[in-house]
Amino acid sequence: MPRELPAGDLPDWIALNFLPSLGPVRISRALEAGYSPGDLAYRVPPGKLSTLARYKSPKFSERVREVRKELRKTVHKEMKRCRELGIELLPVNHPNYPELLLQLPDPPVLLYLRGELPEDVLRVGLVGSRNGTRYGLSTAETLASDLARFGVETVSGGARGIDTAAHTGALAAGGKTVAVLGSGLGTFYPPENKHLFEEIAAGGGCLVSEFPLMMGPAPGHFPRRNRLISGLSAAVVVVEATRKSGSLITAGHALDQGRELLAVPGPLSSPTSTGCNLLLRSGARPALSAREILEELQPAWGHLLENGGGSGPSAEKGCSLEQLLAELPPDERKVLEYLDPVEPSLLDDMAEGIPMRIAPIQVALFGLTARGLVDQLPGRYYLRRPLKES
Repeated sequence: MPRELPAGDLPDWIALNFLPSLGPVRISRALEAGYSPGDLAYRVPPGKLSTLARYKSPKFSERVREVRKELRKTVHKEMKRCRELGIELLPVNHPNYPELLLQLPDPPVLLYLRGELPEDVLRVGLVGSRNGTRYGLSTAETLASDLARFGVETVSGGARGIDTAAHTGALAAGGKTVAVLGSGLGTFYPPENKHLFEEIAAGGGCLVSEFPLMMGPAPGHFPRRNRLISGLSAAVVVVEATRKSGSLITAGHALDQGRELLAVPGPLSSPTSTGCNLLLRSGARPALSAREILEELQPAWGHLLENGGGSGPSAEKGCSLEQLLAELPPDERKVLEYLDPVEPSLLDDMAEGIPMRIAPIQVALFGLTARGLVDQLPGRYYLRRPLKES
């Protein structure tokens, strides 16, 4: 966007956002020529608009003329419907427009917000495969829950799989979460997450979109959505990703935007962890717990670590092993009972000594590590942490 954003009333920005085939980059090029949002939306001839936006398409002029026929009526209906749904509209020149998004080379022309999106909050993006494994889903939920206990908001894309697990984990811990959608806020996608989206907005979190209210999902929308997930976050954690996962697009945006990039290590035999393991090989930091994620964000957010991560069973609580075991999920309880505070245990030996398959053992170990109950040592060894006396 131009450094000096042009003045423009909200209806003009809404109208500009409705013009076909003009995303933030092309609109920015047109605005740099000195035209107002209203000029571009209603008055600049389509051929001239195509030149300003540096966009060539044989059908562009025809599509612009067609949209303009009912554009004022469309804008009026859009504003009315947003008021009815409690959706806030923020054009890019609004004083409440998120500062982190203004730093992007291609901030959305218009944001649709349902819920609360305060500035003075640490947010961490959690992204991953739509076809998450049990390991990935449990890890996403655990990380989101533990981050929420530190007062951190999780940002994700509202999709099936890892995204849903991350939003659910944050809400389960009483935290807030932000869902950035690849469709308009008037059309819930995926439809089975409608209740989840309602819960996010009602719980003090936020639903975010740059697309008109009733615009459905489309393949080109999701890369645009991904840059906003990383844009709103101080760090992005890739929980599970195949070699060609869309989550790696989000990882690329995070690096381009100067955000911290972390990845969850996964089994070498799991295709859904290949992308994460490649990121780690390329220099991403390992995300082994919520605490370690926050340690990557010091000193700016170091004060959150002093809060101790809120509630939940942990080694910091000063209680007996019996009390801790009583609070843990069954799989974590079995693994913690097996581990010793002095002699490290090899993962392969644990698979033989605990009546569980290795994948659930790894999930349990991740949860125990996140709670600060277990230390992971080199060579796939694990050690139970000594408990603090109450």
